[in-house]
Amino acid sequence: MVTRLCERFVCTSPLLGVVLLAATAAGCGTGEKARREAEMAGLVKQVEELKKGQDQIAKDVGKLAGELKALDAQAAFLVGETKTAATEREQLKAAIQQQDGAVRGLRSALDETNQKVATLSVPPPGREVTAEKLYATAMASFRADEHGQAVIEFTELIDKFPKHTLAASAQYWIGEAYYRQRDFNQAVTEFQKVPDLYPQSPPVAEALLKLGMCYRALHDRPRARETWEQVVKSHPRTEAATQARALLASLSGGRSPR
Repeated sequence: MVTRLCERFVCTSPLLGVVLLAATAAGCGTGEKARREAEMAGLVKQVEELKKGQDQIAKDVGKLAGELKALDAQAAFLVGETKTAATEREQLKAAIQQQDGAVRGLRSALDETNQKVATLSVPPPGREVTAEKLYATAMASFRADEHGQAVIEFTELIDKFPKHTLAASAQYWIGEAYYRQRDFNQAVTEFQKVPDLYPQSPPVAEALLKLGMCYRALHDRPRARETWEQVVKSHPRTEAATQARALLASLSGGRSPR
């Protein structure tokens, strides 16, 4: 529209047209400059935004690089742990194999020992085990104060020769062995077996006498008195009865039963 006006004025007045053309050119130059400045400002703003985006990307890249390094370190640690675990597993496997070998060796030695024991337990030809020999061996152990061994040997005699006349005496000495060890409860059990299992045997009176002494040691005076009275009544002419009377007198304050 401005161009048309300029052309119109140029046609009517040459001088005025020149002036208007100059003004129009100046106005057109000013508008172009403003447009370029606006475009430049937009480009600068875009550049700044791109720079900000680039800085953020750089930060993100740095963060990712740090995380990647951490993951690499963790992976290296896990690899090391895996290698350590594999080494420990191999060591444990070797130790187990070594222990298995040791156990097999011990079993072999135990089997060999059991075979030797079994061989020794069988008497050689011409040396048959008798009740008398077992009794003599057990008494030797008892006199040597090897009371535990004596109990084992007397028990072996009773197991092998339960009807032998020495079985009752062996049972008595088992009770005596526990009495010497001051195991009075077990001694009561063993002494009581003599009258229970061998009521007609000579050691019965002595076993009852010691049974009463066990009760006295256990502070059971009524049962001690009852047992000693049984000795005096059932076996009046024995040495055990004489001792029982003295023991009863000590319980009665000096009065001895007849």
